[in-house]
Amino acid sequence: MKKYALYFMPDISGFTNFVTSTEIEHSKHIISELLEILIDNNVIGLKLVEIEGDALFMYATEFPEFSDLVAQSKKMLDAFSQHVQRYNTSRICECGACVSAQDLQVKFLIHYGEISFIRVKNIVKPYGADVIKIHRLLKNSIPSDQYLLISQSTLNFYQKGKDAIPEFTINHDVYDYGTSQYAYTKLESFVKLKDPEIKITVKPSRNPEIYFDLEVTSDLDTAINYIADLRRRSEWYKLVNSLEFDDLRINQAGTVHQCIVGTNVFNVETLKWKLNKDERGYGERTFDIPNIATYQQYITLSQNQDTVHIKLEVFLDFEEGFENRNEVIMDITNAWTQSLDILKVKLNTVASEFDEE
Repeated sequence: MKKYALYFMPDISGFTNFVTSTEIEHSKHIISELLEILIDNNVIGLKLVEIEGDALFMYATEFPEFSDLVAQSKKMLDAFSQHVQRYNTSRICECGACVSAQDLQVKFLIHYGEISFIRVKNIVKPYGADVIKIHRLLKNSIPSDQYLLISQSTLNFYQKGKDAIPEFTINHDVYDYGTSQYAYTKLESFVKLKDPEIKITVKPSRNPEIYFDLEVTSDLDTAINYIADLRRRSEWYKLVNSLEFDDLRINQAGTVHQCIVGTNVFNVETLKWKLNKDERGYGERTFDIPNIATYQQYITLSQNQDTVHIKLEVFLDFEEGFENRNEVIMDITNAWTQSLDILKVKLNTVASEFDEE
């Protein structure tokens, strides 16, 4: 007895160019985040078969209403677009992947057809001609990178004629198995972005308790990317013993990681604040240090021809009644002196590595 299913595929547009022309380390994290956003917004019980690079191959054997299918696509679209917008408003890193992530789009394909399964070892996957068809439909003549495509077999199953879907355009393409007709609608007009939640911190206006100025031989983007990279923090940052963070997520405004000092664990938030157009900045804040109500550090970078000027400001709001303020300031100053000496050497080395490449 034949069995039938709805095949559903969200596919990230611009993936190939994004991966081949940007830094692989951050591009893979961005694609991972976006695919997870799509999976998390599956509200109609679609089963995930596998992740195919830039696409999700999903299916359902219980059939939702046609309107729910369209609504599902729009829900994923909204969540995807909102997350992409964050790379523009909250990013710290200025690498090619983080800067160009806002250009990524997503398309959706829906196809109704037969389903059977193939087992290889302990892996079971859908198998058959209709699995091939939905993948072939990814290559089409639709003049857009963000759309919803619904195959003719799906329209037939739901008994949707052209008059019932006025917002869709009927089109067809020729494939190795024959001609496939489908309906599509561009999704650009369906994107309803909320006002972005821009996590902008107001830097204290008073003089900092600790202040440093230094010049390094580097360029602005290389320097800020190195400083903001938590994976490389232990190479130069001597204020803590170690860090714990999610290596699958990009460090941006609002990200929280943990700093370990002895037996103490501090939750530290990444900060972004208002900068001049020609400046880059990286900041952090924690409320967890004993006797310090708030610890904030702001690193501001600006380009001076062949060097980068780095300004460090550390603001310490001590608990009321704490008497050993000068000793704590001295300890933190000494740790920063050591850290910045190492950072200067490291940035010069990183700049040389990029010059050689």
